[in-house]
Amino acid sequence: MKKNVIITCSNEKAGDFLVNHWLKSLKESVPLSGIDVVVIDYGLSKSQKNNLIKEKVIVFSGTKKYHIVNKRFFDSARYLKTKKYDQVLFADGGDIIFQEDISSVFKKDKNTFRVVPLGMEVLFFEWFIFNNFKKGVKEKIWRTVKDKPVINAGVIFAPYKKFVTLCDLMKKLIKDKESFGPDQIILNYFLYQTGFKFINNKYNFMMSTEEKGFIVKDGVFYKKSGEKIAIVHNAGQIDLTRPIKNFGYGKEFNQIKHLVYNLKKTQYKLLGAYKKIFAIKP
Repeated sequence: MKKNVIITCSNEKAGDFLVNHWLKSLKESVPLSGIDVVVIDYGLSKSQKNNLIKEKVIVFSGTKKYHIVNKRFFDSARYLKTKKYDQVLFADGGDIIFQEDISSVFKKDKNTFRVVPLGMEVLFFEWFIFNNFKKGVKEKIWRTVKDKPVINAGVIFAPYKKFVTLCDLMKKLIKDKESFGPDQIILNYFLYQTGFKFINNKYNFMMSTEEKGFIVKDGVFYKKSGEKIAIVHNAGQIDLTRPIKNFGYGKEFNQIKHLVYNLKKTQYKLLGAYKKIFAIKP
């Protein structure tokens, strides 16, 4: 029986979080028998790498050039082509913690991608398609994704072969591989063409775009309904705009930045209204 694999990546800056929070929460929440854990190394310190290896994590050397959000897909394909797995979980490493077992997702809808959309309008397609793709390619992508929910690339459950195909397409179509954002555009373009399934947002709960809100109690995240969140994603391009300060795994962590969170919610509501009124095109 083939194993499943969880792939993430990190540099030295995020390496301590990866070891002390991402990995710790994963190991305490998910039974890892039959699952390989792979970290693509983008400059981890020697001690960080040693700590990962002690925990039986596979450390895979990453490419030096290109932006990390893009090359993580290129290097994932490079690693995966040397192995044979059943299912892949591709997840961010610097802004995610696990709170519940997610292995059941590996067993359902195994022949397609399983993903979560952003909760609120952020004009993501309009901004990143315009800035990152050649004429002709840009228009083709826009026709495919226009007026559709934005799928987030921070957590992707996928069949092994289809995930490798996605990674190869990333490398082929991204014009400026040093820029932030085009990876998510290709993810959406590919999935809206080939098919996928939306799963419960507790498997990629992004506070910054979650309209219904959430609760933090003793460092643990819950939906407003009281349902415990399985994968918490403190998403944001820079730390200043992330809604949680002191983000981590444990009772002493996770304070809501109410001002940032409320400002972002207001911003996204205005963007959604603006888009409807003016029918923005890239």
